[in-house]
Amino acid sequence: MGSVQDFHIVTAAENLLKNAKKLAAATAPGVDDNEPELRRCVASTAKKIAFMTAPKVDVVKEDWVTLAEVGAWNIFIEWEAFDLIPLNGYISIADLARELDAQESLVARIANLLLATGKLLPGPPVASCSSTPPLSPYANITICHSRISPLYMTSHPVSPLCTVAVGNAMRPFARWPDYFDIYGRCEPPEQRFTPFSFAWDCPDLEPWEVKAEYPGYASAFARSMQSKEMVGGDTVLVGEEAVYDMAWVGEEAKVFCNYKPWEDWTPTLVDVGGGLGQLLQDVLRDVDGLRPEQCLLQDRREVIDEAKDNRDGVLAKVVMMEQDFHEEQPLKGGLVYILRRILLDYPDEAAVNILQHLADALPDDNPKARVLIMEERLLEVPTTHNCLVDVVMLNLGGKLRNEAMFRELATAAGLRIVGFHVSHRTSNCVVECAKA
Repeated sequence: MGSVQDFHIVTAAENLLKNAKKLAAATAPGVDDNEPELRRCVASTAKKIAFMTAPKVDVVKEDWVTLAEVGAWNIFIEWEAFDLIPLNGYISIADLARELDAQESLVARIANLLLATGKLLPGPPVASCSSTPPLSPYANITICHSRISPLYMTSHPVSPLCTVAVGNAMRPFARWPDYFDIYGRCEPPEQRFTPFSFAWDCPDLEPWEVKAEYPGYASAFARSMQSKEMVGGDTVLVGEEAVYDMAWVGEEAKVFCNYKPWEDWTPTLVDVGGGLGQLLQDVLRDVDGLRPEQCLLQDRREVIDEAKDNRDGVLAKVVMMEQDFHEEQPLKGGLVYILRRILLDYPDEAAVNILQHLADALPDDNPKARVLIMEERLLEVPTTHNCLVDVVMLNLGGKLRNEAMFRELATAAGLRIVGFHVSHRTSNCVVECAKA
């Protein structure tokens, strides 16, 4: 069993001090390209020291605080309470409660927890200009933003991610005991009867059908998908920093003739389940030689309708098409079919089915044609974040996969993996598949 001695607390403390001095020496936030990594290093070491040195029961009790804190900031996000706090000022509990149409004492108790954890900061007491005591005991108690709380404001891209973290993770986690009692102690075999759908009281629906029953949550999820700070990070597409360099697609596109009538048109690149075209925007920006009219965006009807309503810039000439990737791929013969953050949502049988349709769509006469799977992989030694993503996907009926697991899927679908490209800084990967 590990011990505090195994951790070498003095060495850790010395490293913490060394990196803390480096961080303090930074002249301004963001000046040093390595500053975010330095901050993570300092925070990680400090957290490890606290974990290894605090009384054991305190470590356990800290988790209880976290559970309560999530509940507090989640309801304040739901009520848009953070939006009401001036960025460079403060608001009284009484005024905040009035704006929220909520009981003052309730708002005070929720705010107190966020004050205790540092997510909010106390503001200055409001001096009364009258000898008459204020009508409310909360009129003189004020709160203001911390360095973290602006991320919870509606306008910040992290805010919908927080909402989704609760809806996809915390809400199902809380129902795990009941779920596994009813459905057995095993992984969900399909996308129905998942911990997610069970927690949202729609056990026989798939996740996207559940979201349709809750428009507010569906809206938050859609906004989270557009966030550049999305969990899992973005995949660089060209150049030395790219996990998988797509420059070759642009070269092929220059000679990949598809100026034909619609009934004979063959796409160069198909973004399968591509949402509102976030990836295609980056592809068309970075991949020289690829034209918008050579690209096809596919997704469910309601998603494509929204994409068409909001198309502009490089997406204006992209062909958009309603398509369920669980069904046969109607546009065959394409050069590249991309699945970005798709397969991790599904159990193995469904994932094989999705890949099978794309394997069938690959042309027999073009050995360069590819299916590209872009998503987070299961690390050989998973990090905390990697494990978190995996258990969240369990809630949805999916999973993260490692290279061996991807190879099993590809083989079962009639594909062969010709390249397994990984990021050494993140858990992102690109699985390059050709027709078997």
